[in-house]
Amino acid sequence: MPEPSTAAFDAGVAHSLRSLGADGSAPALDPLGDPAGAARALSAAGGAPLLLRVAPELGAPQRDKEAAFGPVPRDPVWLRIERGASAVQLAPLRFAGAGPARGAGGAGGAGEAAAEARDPVRVEVIAAQRPCCGAASCTRERTYVAAWLALAAPASSAGRGAAEQRLLVAEAQDLEAARAEALVEAVAAPLAAALRVPLETARGTESPDAIAPRPLPEPAPEPAPALSAAALSRFAIRSEGELFVLRDHASQGPRGSATRNALIGGLLLLVALALWIQVMRSVAAGDSGIAIGVGSGAALLSLAGYAFLGVARFSSRYAARSAPVASFGPGRFVVAPWVSRTGAIDLRPEGRLGAAISAGEVHGVQVQPRGDRFAVEIDTDHGPIDALLTGREDVARYWRDAMDRAVASVRHPGGPSARQRLRARSQTQQAAAAG
Repeated sequence: MPEPSTAAFDAGVAHSLRSLGADGSAPALDPLGDPAGAARALSAAGGAPLLLRVAPELGAPQRDKEAAFGPVPRDPVWLRIERGASAVQLAPLRFAGAGPARGAGGAGGAGEAAAEARDPVRVEVIAAQRPCCGAASCTRERTYVAAWLALAAPASSAGRGAAEQRLLVAEAQDLEAARAEALVEAVAAPLAAALRVPLETARGTESPDAIAPRPLPEPAPEPAPALSAAALSRFAIRSEGELFVLRDHASQGPRGSATRNALIGGLLLLVALALWIQVMRSVAAGDSGIAIGVGSGAALLSLAGYAFLGVARFSSRYAARSAPVASFGPGRFVVAPWVSRTGAIDLRPEGRLGAAISAGEVHGVQVQPRGDRFAVEIDTDHGPIDALLTGREDVARYWRDAMDRAVASVRHPGGPSARQRLRARSQTQQAAAAG
């Protein structure tokens, strides 16, 4: 099936980049997707402006009747920085159109905002403890570390009690607290030094002139292939609550199929109506056999048409501006997770492709050619799963590395699980019986 056009999304991204004085071919950094590459670029000498993609702060998790959901997603934003400059330039991931600007920090992912100058205040590194894998018998904890860039309130709202805005710059999760801290601080320290703002960590506050360089943890992660802003823009990964979620920001999610489903449902109901008319004619003529046969078909088509219209009604109310590709939670991952109408991730361990899969059952993440496109394939005990499809091999390799890190960040350490041992024993017994 052909991939839906991303022309409108690409045009919106190009418009946003132009507002920053950049274009789609400009190199861009995503510390959330490739922290090692961003750390090296930020630490390199040179005064050229840097284009970063960062993420706005999210709200609290949601609940709808009996189902629990993560926080409502928001689009990432572009950040253009110049070393030593007193302000940064902030712009949305994309412009939704040529309508009036409404401020880069607005709800809904900052889709209609204009680029604006903002004053950086500080870079702060925070840490929290999270469960290892969710198993009742596991008492291990992972350390989650995140770096946030605090920006002063816009000049237009000065004096009105506007709060600072926080942007998520980098994050990591590991059973070794020191490794997670080292990876995040390797991004946070050069960023704070470049912006000439204090760096706040658990060890205290470092002034801009006293920020010590932070090496990457050993063994140092390999940087992902460098991507242009246009190539980077479509997919993004970040934490949403306790999940790491990879999203496709060019996808309309369920809303993209609403018109198609409505047309199919309407067509089925029209055919069903014609059949019901024939049923009435057959009954009037005394042809009960024909009436029963045609009536059965009419009933099935009526139910199918009503079902398609119901799906279309739900799809048309999908309010998010992106669709999740995969989510990675304690000890497991889900490809194509279920979502609420706001795009928030359903926290139940299942998705459109079935139940969640244990991260310990992943053999590897590879890039595989699929015709003229490339798939990021997650190879598991249950077989390979295509998680992401793109037309560029370098983009596929970039997100292959990001997904590989996400799986490692939630995988329970140690040998095979009880389920894997049971499966291996069963396969051995079957092979012995067959031999």
